[in-house]
Amino acid sequence: MTEIHRDDRLFVDEKTNTLPDIFKKKIIVEYHKRLKNQSRREANLYLLNISEHIESAVLSRLSLKTLNADEDDLKILAESEAQECIFIWQSSNSESLKKPYKRILSFMASRGIQPSGLKEGPSTSDMLSIIRHSIRKSWWLSNLRTRQNRDIEIIARTLNFVKKNAEIYASDLNVRRRRWQKQKQHEFLENMLVTNEEGLSFLLSEMKATSVSNPAIRKAELMVRCRGCEDYAKSKGHISLFITLTCPSKYHRAYSTSGDPTKNWNGSSARDAQEYLKTTFSRIRSELNRQGIRPYGFRVAEPHHDGTPHWHLLLFIKGSDEQSLKDIFTHYAFEEEGDEEGADKHRITIVKIDPNKGSATGYIAKYISKNIDGEDIDIGVYGENPSEAARRIETWASIWGIRQFQQIGGAGVSIWRELRRLTPLEDPESLIELGRKAADDSKWDEYMKLMGGHDCARKDRPIKLVYKESVDISTGVLKENQYGEIKAQSIYGLEHDNVRINTRPHTWEISRAS
Repeated sequence: MTEIHRDDRLFVDEKTNTLPDIFKKKIIVEYHKRLKNQSRREANLYLLNISEHIESAVLSRLSLKTLNADEDDLKILAESEAQECIFIWQSSNSESLKKPYKRILSFMASRGIQPSGLKEGPSTSDMLSIIRHSIRKSWWLSNLRTRQNRDIEIIARTLNFVKKNAEIYASDLNVRRRRWQKQKQHEFLENMLVTNEEGLSFLLSEMKATSVSNPAIRKAELMVRCRGCEDYAKSKGHISLFITLTCPSKYHRAYSTSGDPTKNWNGSSARDAQEYLKTTFSRIRSELNRQGIRPYGFRVAEPHHDGTPHWHLLLFIKGSDEQSLKDIFTHYAFEEEGDEEGADKHRITIVKIDPNKGSATGYIAKYISKNIDGEDIDIGVYGENPSEAARRIETWASIWGIRQFQQIGGAGVSIWRELRRLTPLEDPESLIELGRKAADDSKWDEYMKLMGGHDCARKDRPIKLVYKESVDISTGVLKENQYGEIKAQSIYGLEHDNVRINTRPHTWEISRAS
């Protein structure tokens, strides 16, 4: 290997020492290739160009200093950041919260962090909530972890590491980090008990295994809902469409054939691309509503090989609305740079499903499997191992906060899940009992009919969720969260015709397993 010139060693070290070690090694390998095959000047220009791209991509200078930080480092930093926010709050001489609120927001921004739930015209309670969060080490630790993961992925994307035949869907580094994180979560759940007022106890890990947090249960439930929507559509004489929406080329980092960097990538992250898709679909839905078109079905968000998201939608509609829906989708899909090369081929595809050739559920089933466990798939789109692909896709979704599966229209799943908690009721003809039986028999189509059909507004649905305040039984006082705020209401049960049924009769307390 060609030696780095002694006058360049400090320069090389300065440009790479903040990067994750695995990234640094890859860059140094490329540097040496240029040093050997081209010249010292070309090698240094390559490194300078890389470092400039990284600095422009990462949101804050602090982020560059924390890329190699381990969990202990992040905990120390989180404590320091919380103390700084305490100082800002306590040193403010203003009677109003506006001054410390703005200073704390500015401090967060300098760290590349934007708290969720920001409002343009925040109330006093809104500002106080942000301040209370900012002075907690736990809040900072969570946000620093997220920022670190995303910065690592941004840099991997900038360096074009994330692509097929390399680190598909997500960087190897973050895939390993995600595996470690899930292992730590499992260990935590294995050491925590939940106990009810009757003394019945379970490990938290056991509770998780019986919920939709379990991939097998989540997949089974999704398939039941998809099949139920299809059965409902058949009973109504509706047609089904399978639609794929992709982003303009500027959101894509690498070509799908060669894996080479695209020429007009705008530096966007996977989250930026997801925001484009969400905005586009929001405009589509608004126009559909204006025209009285009420599609229902499911949306799957998944990554291209380079981590850029695209959407698959399985929608059911009246046959008379088919052309209007196609026109609306096509119009908004091409609204941004719709005349660019390849847009007519890749931006949107719409397939009308022929029930004589296959089921609508069959169309979307492989995408559900691909994004959950990879089962029932022989090989991935890019030749990858399906189970490994599913793990990498789960990492991708976790890092970017992308919701992989979303229902569009129709009756919500929360009431369905509460119905499944119930035992048979005394009145076999009551609507809640009929709903319970439909849920217990996995008949989503019957559930949709009982809930008013696909186009019934939420406020008009006959069965509704009932919520309750979180109250300390010993004192009768409303419980507070770690930020000193009243805890959010929790589900009590279901209501129909002013009759309430408690679906969660037990009170559970969490403690460490002895």
